[in-house]
Amino acid sequence: MLLETVAQAVKVLQESPFAAIWSYQVVEVRPGSVTLALPAQPQFYRPGGIIQGGCLMTLADTAFWLAAMTELGVDAPIVTLEMKTNFLRAAQADVYCRADVMKSGRRVTYGTATISDKAGQVLSHHTLTYLAP
Repeated sequence: MLLETVAQAVKVLQESPFAAIWSYQVVEVRPGSVTLALPAQPQFYRPGGIIQGGCLMTLADTAFWLAAMTELGVDAPIVTLEMKTNFLRAAQADVYCRADVMKSGRRVTYGTATISDKAGQVLSHHTLTYLAP
């Protein structure tokens, strides 16, 4: 079954033990694309009022995982093979991530994720490769 709706994406996250600590909000689900929001939480901040970069990387990875499900199915046994991150600007409040599948094959799925703030300023750019073992 392909991931096609916000409700399905919410269910996938609710059933994933790691997702509970993040409080992700599913904003949009489209074929090949998912947008998630990550509300800022006190435990995400490092000194200086900046959200720790690993939080952005986890958001990008999770959003791309769901985006891949829109093409491969909810039960696809996929794992992150590679992820490259470029941090462009400091995150200081709620962030939003749009993940897009660019190419999906039998074993490898490739795409991007872009994280921005509420004003639409790009904070980080990610390229991801997933593998179906």
